[in-house]
Amino acid sequence: MKKIRAIYIGDVRFDQCPVFELNTETNYFEIIDKEMRYEKEVVEEDDDFLIFKVENDKPFSY
Repeated sequence: MKKIRAIYIGDVRFDQCPVFELNTETNYFEIIDKEMRYEKEVVEEDDDFLIFKVENDKPFSY
């Protein structure tokens, strides 16, 4: 299953970096616990977010 996720580039310098996942029903990028979320359009228009696709939750390998 393919998923669309995003991270805020400014957070990668910290020990933990929240990963937002696109909820296609609500059209929001959400953290799993849904305490924090952003509208899809806001994330897409903000250059400080990196949007990427994941398939079957497998880590990327070189």
